[in-house]
Amino acid sequence: MFRRITLVLLSVAVLLLAPATPANAQNAAADFGQGHKLPLPWGIGVTLYDQTQPYKIVSLDVPLAGIDIGAAEGLRVDNEVTSYHFKFDYWLLPFLDVYLLGGYIDGSTTVKLSDVDLGLPILLNDLRVEYNGYVYGGGATLAVGGDTWFTSLTYDLTRTDLDTTDSTVQAWVLTPRIGLVFEDAVVYVGAMYQQAEESHEGIFEMPYLGQVPFSVVLEQAEDWNYVVGMSAGLSQHWVLNLEGYFGDRKSVLAALDYRFGKH
Repeated sequence: MFRRITLVLLSVAVLLLAPATPANAQNAAADFGQGHKLPLPWGIGVTLYDQTQPYKIVSLDVPLAGIDIGAAEGLRVDNEVTSYHFKFDYWLLPFLDVYLLGGYIDGSTTVKLSDVDLGLPILLNDLRVEYNGYVYGGGATLAVGGDTWFTSLTYDLTRTDLDTTDSTVQAWVLTPRIGLVFEDAVVYVGAMYQQAEESHEGIFEMPYLGQVPFSVVLEQAEDWNYVVGMSAGLSQHWVLNLEGYFGDRKSVLAALDYRFGKH
C-alpha cells in the first residue's frame, strides 16, 4: 500500500510541476496524411507499475498436510507486485510501434491456508511467497486516429529471472484503448486482458509439523479489468503517461518517456 501511494504522489507531483507546453506524444511531431500526427519515432523511458489482484489455484501440493486441489478450491490467494523498468521503442510504421523492456520486479503471493478446516483445533500457517528479480519482455502497439481521436491495441509479453530457481512468473497482456486528443493532452479509457501464471516450490513452517515442502501453480482470478488514463506532453520531447486500473485487479502506472529522432 505504501509503495502504491508513493507512486501516485510522485506521478501527480511531476504532472503539476510540469510546464503546460503544447503537446502530447501525438501532437509533438510532424503532420501525416490529412492532418494526422505522429510521435517522434524513437523513445526511451522509465515506467513504475504497482498491481494487486486475486489469484486462483491451478494446483497445490502440500504432501505432509494431506491437502489436495479439492480442499484448496475457494481458498483466497492475494498477489501484489511492483515493477520498475526501462522501455525502448520505435515507430516501425505510422500505425505500428514496437518496443523492448527490462527492469526489476518485487512481488509477494499469499495463499490463505489458515482458511482450511482440518477438523482439528489447529490452524495452518498461511503460505506466503516473496520474490524479486529481473523482468524483461517486449510488445507492440497498433494505433490509428485523427486530429481529435485515437484508438490503439497493445500486446505485451513479459518473463522473469527471479532470485530463486524454484519460482517463475510470466504474463501476457492485451490492452485496447480509445480516447480524445486535446491541445495539451490525450485522455482515454480502455480495458486490460491479462494472462498471468506463477509457479513456486519450497519449504514453509506448519504448526506441529515443522518444515513442510510445497508446490503451487497459480493464475489470475479475473481476466479483464478497466483502465482510465492520460498522456501529457511536457515539451517537444518529454511525455508523461498516467494510468489507473479498476476492477478485481487494481493497479497504477506512471511512465516518463523521452522521444527523439526525425520523421
